[in-house]
Amino acid sequence: MAPPIRWRDDWKARPSKQPFGGLRPDEVRTLFIHHTTGDVGSNSVKWLQAIQRFHQDGRGWNDIAYSWLVDRAGVIWEGRGNVVGAHTKGYNSRSLAIAYLGDGDRPVPDEALRSIRYLAENLKRTYPIGEVLGHRDVGRTACPGDVLYEWVRLGMPVSRPERLPTPTHPDVREGWRRHLARMIRRR
Repeated sequence: MAPPIRWRDDWKARPSKQPFGGLRPDEVRTLFIHHTTGDVGSNSVKWLQAIQRFHQDGRGWNDIAYSWLVDRAGVIWEGRGNVVGAHTKGYNSRSLAIAYLGDGDRPVPDEALRSIRYLAENLKRTYPIGEVLGHRDVGRTACPGDVLYEWVRLGMPVSRPERLPTPTHPDVREGWRRHLARMIRRR
């Protein structure tokens, strides 16, 4: 059974600052997995809106960075969609990104893992994606967190690995968490 998909209108996304460039299907060879960190609770709409505000107002980007996002309940949310993103420096014009709305250093609910896998498999049917990577594979970051990264590295299995990794990096995301928490409280 397909997971629920929600579109930009469903989370009341702000308009993009400028029109998006399209991706050429023959050039999209990589899918990146990210995480947003923090505790989103059950209000995915507020979290998406806060991320979009941070990306547009704080970073000066055109829109929310990610192509698609998946919440803890496994709901798939349209970010930018299948257009050029701002998710992985140096790769945005030839890749797509799925971001998990949560902290990939902690156990990820099965519903979210199934939806990430479902979305990845469907994107592979549209684009010649040859590899699925964690953001850290191409950048100096801990993203998408040790637990989620290990799942991606193992090929996104339907069942989880028996032993989850222990985070080995310092928590460099605390400033990001504080900033998003302030943005959510303002609304």
